[in-house]
Amino acid sequence: MANNLFDPNVGHPELQARILTGFRLGRLPHALLLHGPEGCGKDAFALGIARLLNCSAAEKAACGKCPDCQKIMSLQHPGLKWIFPTPSASALKPADLLEALKIRAENPFLTANFRGKNLFIGIDTVRELKKEAQFKMFEGKKKVFIISQAEQMRPEAANALLKLLEEPPANLMIILTTANLYAVLPTIQSRCQLLRFRPYSPQEIEAIINRYEPEADPAVRQAAIQLAGGNIRRAFEFLETDILAQRELAIEFLRKAMQKGRPRELLTLIEKVTAKRDRREVKNLIWMLILWFQDILHLKNFPDSPERLHNSDKIDNLARFRKFAPGADIQAAVWELENALKDLEDVRNLNPVLILTPLAIKLRSVIKKAS
Repeated sequence: MANNLFDPNVGHPELQARILTGFRLGRLPHALLLHGPEGCGKDAFALGIARLLNCSAAEKAACGKCPDCQKIMSLQHPGLKWIFPTPSASALKPADLLEALKIRAENPFLTANFRGKNLFIGIDTVRELKKEAQFKMFEGKKKVFIISQAEQMRPEAANALLKLLEEPPANLMIILTTANLYAVLPTIQSRCQLLRFRPYSPQEIEAIINRYEPEADPAVRQAAIQLAGGNIRRAFEFLETDILAQRELAIEFLRKAMQKGRPRELLTLIEKVTAKRDRREVKNLIWMLILWFQDILHLKNFPDSPERLHNSDKIDNLARFRKFAPGADIQAAVWELENALKDLEDVRNLNPVLILTPLAIKLRSVIKKAS
């Protein structure tokens, strides 16, 4: 293992070097806040820190092979607590929670999907953490509490956590992760050392996929990497679906949205996309459109570097779209798409048709108005 890495499988060597330096000098903070885009490996990185702090076979890095490392990797170590948003206690089935933990133990780059339910981290969970923080350790060197998606803490839960952050036991490290730093209370931020994460490169995503899904079809793997936009979690999801077919649906959706006087064809396509009531398919369609417009903007600004396109195999289609709408307001289109994604994530919006239909109208407006 390289001297500046404690886990070569999670990437971000510059951040690993910072953690290792603090660890070797005995100057690691009691609380870390890992922030960066969704799917950049923050949770896996946090788990690597937990191994580093508890490894019984090495002093300067985590071996990954000793009993403590193995128990942490399988989420079975008594000193490790991994907290993440879940439905309310009344809506959470024990089997669903066990399945969520199993998914994370098998692949720390994935997250549980409690479909159609409001997810949060409640005050009871934080109160339980505060109790466990006082317990004496009988195994391992240091307790590590990982709070994933910390922005999902209810206000009362976040306030309850402040006391633990202010007066933590000497043998405890708290690691929070978030893709939305500004949704985390400033008072919590001020009590943590912040580490900013960048998106993964395509090469890093490929290396991670090869480790966890070595038998994935090469063509599907390449498409997943190309269309993931640096998000390793999304790349793994794309391996489980026909993402190229979903991209064709997205292109067809855009084409139908641009055609005036043919609303029935557009509605038929929208009903096809939403027939399964699977929000992931709708989310994938919107994401494909975001990448499409990003590529349009890239071609406009960097016409001589098409190899950096997400849809490099569709360069002729991208060129035709640019010719069709040379003055399209790309930023406005992406804004509408991102707003649609936010609406889709709100569990109160039960019918995705009511998101895609106005989205089509808005896209046509911002594209045609400027053309």
